[in-house]
Amino acid sequence: MFDLPEKIKRGVGEAVCAYSMIEEGDNVLVGLSGGKDSSLLLIALKHLQRVSPIRFNIEAMIVDPTGGQFDPAGLKDFCESLDVPFTHYAYPIFEIIKIRREKSPCSFCANMRRGILSGIAKDRGFRKIALGHHLTDATVTLMLNVFFSGKLHTLQPKTWQSRTQTWVIRPLIFLPEETLISAASEIDLPERGPKCPYGDDTKRKRINEILKNILEEAPQGEYSTLRALRKTLWAT
Repeated sequence: MFDLPEKIKRGVGEAVCAYSMIEEGDNVLVGLSGGKDSSLLLIALKHLQRVSPIRFNIEAMIVDPTGGQFDPAGLKDFCESLDVPFTHYAYPIFEIIKIRREKSPCSFCANMRRGILSGIAKDRGFRKIALGHHLTDATVTLMLNVFFSGKLHTLQPKTWQSRTQTWVIRPLIFLPEETLISAASEIDLPERGPKCPYGDDTKRKRINEILKNILEEAPQGEYSTLRALRKTLWAT
């Protein structure tokens, strides 16, 4: 069993409690990508399941955007080590992006994967879908929307999807990416997912680099952003 740093356990526990992300009897489907974020999320939720007085069930699923070219054996073994049921669902998202010559491949892929995940969750009786978005994702999304769309909008800790009658929850939302990178290194957590061929030159990546430069001047900047979001866009 993985021994998570206390900072991860505490951050996840605080987010889950603050936004009532998990309730008694919930069936939670964790969207795995094979990257550090979703893998840490699964480990953290498994820990929470063990220590929480609230009883809930966890399963994991990867929507494989390669259409089946990715070998999920490593992810399957990872889930088995946590005693979490695992599903591999292949869909040719990368091929569709190529055919359509998508100008925003990352956004298209994320929406496709989330849509597939939500549809399957509804069909299989899952009320909650847990995604591995963290505080840095929320901060970068806020910057993208402000700078490029003129909207004060970002990822939410908990979002209701009326079409599929499911909740999307983000238990890592209080944790900066650097904290997750450190935790993944500390417990020697390998990357197990398919490599994305479209992630090297995107607006999101460029904004992420800008944020890193800002954080050199303001190391507590993301936590300040967290406080601001909890008072405004995430107010309960």
